[in-house]
Amino acid sequence: MTESILHTDGALKGELLDRSRVNTNHWDYKSSSGRTFSNDYYQYPAMMVPAMLSDLMSIVVETCPNVKSVYDPFVGSGTVQTEAMNLGLDCFGVDVNPLAILLSRCKAGPFLPDQLESKAEDLLSVIEDDTSSRREAKFVGLTKWFQPKVTIELSKIRRAIRTEEDLWARRFFWVVLAETVRRTSNSRTSTFKLHIRTAAEIAARKLSPIEVFESVLDRNLQLYRAQAEKLKENDLLSRGRYIRSVNAKLGSALDPSSTSGTFDFLVTSPPYGDNVTTVPYGQSSFLPLHWIDLSDIDRQASDEFLESTHEIDGRSLGGRRRDALDALGGLRDASPHLAILFDRLKDKPIDRTIRVAAFCRDLHQSISPILSRLRKDAYMIWVVGNRRVGGEEVNLANILSDYLRAAGTREVTTLGREIPSKRMAVKNSVSCTMKKESILVFRNARQGAQR
Repeated sequence: MTESILHTDGALKGELLDRSRVNTNHWDYKSSSGRTFSNDYYQYPAMMVPAMLSDLMSIVVETCPNVKSVYDPFVGSGTVQTEAMNLGLDCFGVDVNPLAILLSRCKAGPFLPDQLESKAEDLLSVIEDDTSSRREAKFVGLTKWFQPKVTIELSKIRRAIRTEEDLWARRFFWVVLAETVRRTSNSRTSTFKLHIRTAAEIAARKLSPIEVFESVLDRNLQLYRAQAEKLKENDLLSRGRYIRSVNAKLGSALDPSSTSGTFDFLVTSPPYGDNVTTVPYGQSSFLPLHWIDLSDIDRQASDEFLESTHEIDGRSLGGRRRDALDALGGLRDASPHLAILFDRLKDKPIDRTIRVAAFCRDLHQSISPILSRLRKDAYMIWVVGNRRVGGEEVNLANILSDYLRAAGTREVTTLGREIPSKRMAVKNSVSCTMKKESILVFRNARQGAQR
């Protein structure tokens, strides 16, 4: 270990901790937790705070000028990608959720506000001229989740989007449609799980998806123009295209083949537990994805992702619980903190242990493929939160730290933050326990892939 890298570790730690010394609540971002620019296109579950990410990433980039690329193996709504672009960095992300990939690819540009606004006007004209009542979506539960008028209007919007020739514009419009579906379905918006409203509530709702679509479209066009202006001001656009490389791929962090290349910097926030019992990202995406042409998202996206409301979540960490108990011995060895948790769960119903084991097994298995994509001495930022299972707290920060140290990485520092407004499911008894997060800052001290 060279003296220079130890000096950089110390400088980075000092810069991060100085913020907390000046203001102990600095990393909470209570006064600046809102979303601006392309980060506000769609209300994705549990999105990270852009201002916090910008601060963290800026400190690393300023401390380590050789950082040119960012990797996010759990890309979610693409917040890391947007902040990486604002800093002029290359960015590559991976996610198992097709909606996450749509959001990320939409946010990648190109940024041609005048052209997109003209296309939007043409799109609205096509919708207005459509007199058909043909339903464009066909799936089990359609009539349960959508009122007849809502189905007809969503179908008009879908047909209109299909008339747009440019894929980048279609993706932008698909995102607007996704937000429209989220707001106009019969599922409650107070939870990310599919939860049907009462018959009385549904009857009382007088919705026009076309009006909602127009409103969201107008707002997103303003956000799009603001994002374009920000990038232009920083000389990061050439003919409306971002000058660096940016992409997101549909795949799993556990699969080494889902990512190619080597990166200077990792910034990510993995799930805090299996999606089904924490934040059901896939379930929340189920209805919107039924109204979007999956082929416009990714060549690998198919109807298999929509075989059930739990299919996407089943592909995420901890989604497959089969043989989870077989991993207990190895997991105990990999994390002393996890071993203590398993002891505390011994007297609880066995499914609690299975749930934790399945998630921690998959998280552990993802570490090696993720680190293999980082150059030696690349810095990492992991934003994680804790949950409770069987009344016991699952301290993910400690468990993940154990995994990372065992894999040959070095801890630089760990920061704590309260969650003032992170979009969680307020009626989810599991998610409501997630009030704090830890920001783990590590360095890939092991011999990684070389560029």
